[in-house]
This record gives sequence, structure tokens and C-alpha cells, in this order.
Amino acid sequence: MTTSTPRRVDTYTVALRTVLGKRVKRLRGDGVLPGNIYGRGIDSVAVQMAAREARQMLVSHGTNTLIQVQVTGERAPRPVMVRDVRRNPYSGLIQHLDFYQVDLTRAIEVEVPVVVTGAAPAVALKGGVLIHGVNIVHVRALPADVPEHIEISVDGLLEIDQQVTVADLQPPAGVTVLSEPGIMLARVTRPRLAEVAAVPAGAEAAVGAEAPAAEEGTSG
Repeated sequence: MTTSTPRRVDTYTVALRTVLGKRVKRLRGDGVLPGNIYGRGIDSVAVQMAAREARQMLVSHGTNTLIQVQVTGERAPRPVMVRDVRRNPYSGLIQHLDFYQVDLTRAIEVEVPVVVTGAAPAVALKGGVLIHGVNIVHVRALPADVPEHIEISVDGLLEIDQQVTVADLQPPAGVTVLSEPGIMLARVTRPRLAEVAAVPAGAEAAVGAEAPAAEEGTSG
């Protein structure tokens, strides 16, 4: 059984930016981050926002999440997603943000986290070990329909070697899962096999096709 959590749409304030090029370093020193809003069929707009608010925004929503930005002086907020976060390679501090303005009537492709819930009976009753597979799936949906995450329960795993896969996900109406159906999300295995299946430290596993960038923003 799977469930999904719809994403709430929060609004953040940004201001038009007149400081461009190398001079943006002074903005960062004042606690202000440079950014750009771009999208299909619109002109790129240089903006800025308080660095503290930007950090809170990323903690709450990350990237590929529908939010709104209210540009100072404009009547209505713009529906956007954070598409690029550039950080200082040494300090890790945010240097620049790119917002992609979406068309709420056009479907987009994004990655959504998978959250495993429940307890597999085969662990307690059969001595099995629950191992986790991928934790992100690739989906297509209208921006407002993209869920914050999709949950899948392991309560039905009664035997050793039973598993849940992408095919077991039940996305909400309007959401299509694009990841391969056979990809494992969680499985109950024997303890020795679980050790073999463990991913070595530092190894990276491919979790599915990366969502294609719609366009490139500008960093000026």
C-alpha cells in the first residue's frame, strides 16, 4: 500500500536586482543572495533575496518543489521551482540561486523521494533483515500535483526474499511514475545476504534517469 503527501505551496519574497556581474560579491557580504528567474517563453529576470530566507526555503523544500516567489512591485506571485543552487566549493555557502518559472498547465518531470513505512513481519518472525533499495523515483505530473513524497508500506512482507518494487507504488491521480517497474525499494533477506547486498562506503548507485533541465539560467 502506498500513500502520497501533496506539497504545500509557500510564497517567498524576492526583489529585482540591479547589481550584476562581479559586483554581486558585495551583495553576498551584506547577507543577500543573487538569483535569476527564467522559464519557457519568458525573459530572464535578475533578482535577489535574503540569504537567511533562502537557506530556510531550501531546508523546507529543497529543489524540484513548487513554490511561489513574490517579486517586489509585481501584482501576482510567480510559480517556480529551484533548479540550481551554486555553492562555494570551500565553505559550502550558497552563492547563487536559479528559479525556473513553471507553466501550471504543462506537465513536468521531477524526482520524488520514496519513504518506506511499517514493519516487515518476516524480520521478527523469520529472522530476516530489511534492506532498502532506491529512495527516489522519477515522475511526471502537473507542477501542483507533484507530491512531497510517496510512501510505501512493508507490512505485507511475510517471507524471506519478498520485496516491494516501483511497480507496487500507487501514485496519486495525475502522477505517472517513470522509473523502471522492477527497481527494488525494499526487500527482506537473510542476514548473510544482507551483508553482501550492502553498498560499499563511497559507492554511488544510479537511482533512475535524471530529470532533464528545462533551460539554463544566467548567473549574472
